[in-house]
Amino acid sequence: MSAVDIDYALVEKTRPPIYTAMKYWGKKPHNIWGEYIKNYTSSNGIYLDPFAGSAMSAFEAVKAGRKVIAFDLNPLTSFIIEVCCSYFDKTIFVNAVYKIINNIKEDRVYQKYYTTKCRKCDNDLAILQHSKWEENSVYEIGVICDKCNPGKSIRYITKANKNDLTKSLEIDKITIDTWFPKDIFYNSPSFSKSFVEKLKGTSYSDIWTKRNLYVISKIFDLILKQRKKDLKMQLLFGFLQSIHLCSKMCVPRREGANRAFSTSWGRSAYICSNRQMEMNPLLLFKNNCFGKQSVQSSLENVKSYLGKIPKIKCASKINKNDRKENYDIKYGIIDVNTIRDYVEDSSIDFILTDPPYGGLVQYLDLSNVWLVWLKRYDKKFTPNIESEITVKKGVQDIEAYNRRFANSLKNLYKVLKPSGKIVFTFHNKDLDIWNIFLRSISEAGFQIEKVIHQQNRRTGESNVSNPYGTSASDFYIRCKKTKYVNIIKTTKDEFENFAVDRAVKIISARNEPTPYQILFNGLLSEISKAGFEIKGFDCNIRDLLSNHIGSVFTVTENNNDNSGNYWWLLDYEVINKETETLSDRVENTVKNLFRSKVALKFDEVLAEIFIKYPNGLTPDTKSIHHYIKKYATKSGGKWLYKGK
Repeated sequence: MSAVDIDYALVEKTRPPIYTAMKYWGKKPHNIWGEYIKNYTSSNGIYLDPFAGSAMSAFEAVKAGRKVIAFDLNPLTSFIIEVCCSYFDKTIFVNAVYKIINNIKEDRVYQKYYTTKCRKCDNDLAILQHSKWEENSVYEIGVICDKCNPGKSIRYITKANKNDLTKSLEIDKITIDTWFPKDIFYNSPSFSKSFVEKLKGTSYSDIWTKRNLYVISKIFDLILKQRKKDLKMQLLFGFLQSIHLCSKMCVPRREGANRAFSTSWGRSAYICSNRQMEMNPLLLFKNNCFGKQSVQSSLENVKSYLGKIPKIKCASKINKNDRKENYDIKYGIIDVNTIRDYVEDSSIDFILTDPPYGGLVQYLDLSNVWLVWLKRYDKKFTPNIESEITVKKGVQDIEAYNRRFANSLKNLYKVLKPSGKIVFTFHNKDLDIWNIFLRSISEAGFQIEKVIHQQNRRTGESNVSNPYGTSASDFYIRCKKTKYVNIIKTTKDEFENFAVDRAVKIISARNEPTPYQILFNGLLSEISKAGFEIKGFDCNIRDLLSNHIGSVFTVTENNNDNSGNYWWLLDYEVINKETETLSDRVENTVKNLFRSKVALKFDEVLAEIFIKYPNGLTPDTKSIHHYIKKYATKSGGKWLYKGK
């Protein structure tokens, strides 16, 4: 195992096809996790992710040649692992998909409700690609016609005609004779009163229009009739990728996006807008089985990306005493609070995990849009909602979250080797949750070694227009085992003095007015390392710092982006007049990089900047791109130094 720690942010790379097929909220940067796993897990060691989520960490461990235990209470994790490790026969899969598609195409209900008259050639059987609704009325449709230009389909947007409107008013009369989920929404704030009222229903089946529910239930029925287990899972994979996209939760994209034929479930919440985009489920199913970000592209990528089809082993109550290491991935629908029933104490080399953020994302609630179907395929995919470590207003309070989370970390302490390390990623900026998180780390017996602020989803230059702080970012908190609990008891005044002192030092180090978001990120790193107990008083950082505006700080408006107003110091004597501003230092670093290396990729520049300017000094990517354009010109996939 490497003796060199990772002490700086890394640059995220574009996801390979294996990770782009299935939607999962909060996917992490695969290559960054891969580097951590390879660096901190010995070649013959075992890596553990007890909150495995999208299962990306499991596959990255396999790619790094490490054994991995990947558990999650969310059944979707186990399904993703099983389907990605299944035997994929392209010919058999393609034939099965087209058999399902052709079966639906011949269905009379489909032919009636998913066809329209072509506005260009009078073809009465043009395909209805989507319908856009506003206030329960269709105002626009997408049309696909294969008669206008024989041999090549055309598609276009047009207004709904009288016949389209008549059909849309009749869809509630459709009779569905195949199975569909009739589960009622359970007690959770995820299913808000506003959502239920706009949806006009209290059941999962109400998430789809009647005609879309008709089609997806037909597709689901045909999938369940397949005899081959691997094929059935692969078809279900395509089905699950499709059903949220044809729900009432999807809205039309903005006109400026130039994507009038597609939509997304864009927020990590159950939503129902006044404007909805009703996509054709059959077309979605086909698109999610073939092409980019599909079942085919994902499963064909598994062996080439990982170097093998992983050998998997499912952990359950039946075999919980089986400790044989005859696997690449040991997985299961396992509660972290029972993990010691499945994992020996002091057996794990390294843990890197993304723990629950106190209800920031309600993973099981959101996944249930898929699980209500998946559990029909196999009862083992029924979610255990009551055991989730989360905060739900009116259902599970912060104290229950505290107890469950603290106990889970104590279990992780037990299974980790004495010399092992654990890295948590965390990004909830509610200080009550942070306090629980930090206290649980300490009480479990871990000592924080390093806190790194990691900017995510910043590899592509198409992202540089996003203001700092609007795309995903995490704190990577590296800990080691210790025998001593180290929590610093503090008063509000002591904590306030600490926060002000560290804010002054961050701004001084930058030597320029600092946006609040950057200042806040730097302060959270300092708070985490200090080990403060900050429970029992109002610890809103902005409020604490605002008490010192006019005496220590001055604040000016930021009209450039959404990173918050600029914070600066009134006492200019604090500033080292001989030190360059951070902006000048970053610019000179970029310039010198191009002088020495001449040709660089955008990500190569980012990597150098992240190493040299960590945490509170990390500049926003937009400014880095500005300096690159100043000193280099783009040529192919690289930037070439312009010279003086």
